[in-house]
Amino acid sequence: MRFKKFDPIPVYLLMGFVEGAGFACFATMAAVYRITEAGLNPLELILVGTALEAAVFLFEIPTGVVADVFSRRLSLIIGFALIGAGIMLEGAFPLFGTILLAQAVWGVGYTFTSGARQAWLADELGDDGGVGDVFLRGSQFTRMGGLLGIGLSVALASAFIALSLIVGGAIILCLAVVLVFVMPERGFTPTPRSERQTWNSLKTTLSSGITAVRMHHVLMAVIVIELFYGASSEPFDRLWGKHMLDSFAFPAIWNLNFVVWFGIIEVIVLVFGIGATALLRRAVDVDLAGVPLRILTGANGLTMGAALVFALSGNFALSVSMVLLTALVRSATGPVVDAWLNQMVESRYKATVFSLHSQSNAFGQVVLGPVMGGIAILTSVRAALIGVAVLLVPPQGIYAWLGLRRSEGDSEKQK
Repeated sequence: MRFKKFDPIPVYLLMGFVEGAGFACFATMAAVYRITEAGLNPLELILVGTALEAAVFLFEIPTGVVADVFSRRLSLIIGFALIGAGIMLEGAFPLFGTILLAQAVWGVGYTFTSGARQAWLADELGDDGGVGDVFLRGSQFTRMGGLLGIGLSVALASAFIALSLIVGGAIILCLAVVLVFVMPERGFTPTPRSERQTWNSLKTTLSSGITAVRMHHVLMAVIVIELFYGASSEPFDRLWGKHMLDSFAFPAIWNLNFVVWFGIIEVIVLVFGIGATALLRRAVDVDLAGVPLRILTGANGLTMGAALVFALSGNFALSVSMVLLTALVRSATGPVVDAWLNQMVESRYKATVFSLHSQSNAFGQVVLGPVMGGIAILTSVRAALIGVAVLLVPPQGIYAWLGLRRSEGDSEKQK
């Protein structure tokens, strides 16, 4: 029995919504599960994250190349299946070794989706399909799914904490099954079977993708910027909660404890994130040349300032505001980066370049993230958070340099 394939935009939005719901169902209670059910100590908690990022770093390029040579649709289906299976495995067995394995499986699955998703949509819509706008809409749908997932996670965890992880993984696994029947692939032509030389073909595509980055100064700059983003986001994400707990007495409004406060913060980030992305879509056209650079320059400056204020502030409300600002800026600008890369990369190299971009982030997290953790141990959490702001200074300088080069180029064209 043959099933009718849907149009690409509804399928892309479906992916975002369902993945957002499944991931939020898992992530809302993941930390609680690892501490209370699996009994992981702080070092083991860090190693869990390292296993995930190491898998992403090692497999990002190979899986991106597979998406370029064979099928982006197939790559996405495999990726979601592995992500769902990895999350379910973690929830089923509260053991450190099993959780490490589950994170590695999840990380490999993520690499199958990270490069292929954007490249698949760009190919299906073509050059004039408003890809950047769809990226922003997809981000909104992901957050709406996340709201549903948070509520589902709390309801399931009140009965059995591990159930929220198992169901979250099952949702993403079901997404993979649904995509088998509804996902089209009309804009991409894989290398003909007669021309495939397996590893030789993969090597050629990979080499060409790296060459494209090396020969394009803007692409190279974006990859370097992402390295610093990864290095700064890892310590902030791991340490902001500890800083809040160590430095502040949470307000006892309506007898809310700190666990509920953390949940409230997560919901606020999701709700305001939807609004921020909608505002960005209406205010600017990210598919226009030069627009993504201006947005990202301002966003990096905001994130850098927010990290510094958060580290130095002694006020609870101001500190929470800085956490929210950081999360909102990150979530709203993610699709802008995708649109910027899409403007600069040829179709045949898109999945590989998107993968190089993600791999750079993972490299920053794996290699430089623990260095910031060492600073927190040797000095203080506050010092490490100040270091987060310092790590965002080089990207700001690179953005300024790119803006200057663009201005000089525009001046030359007008002569």
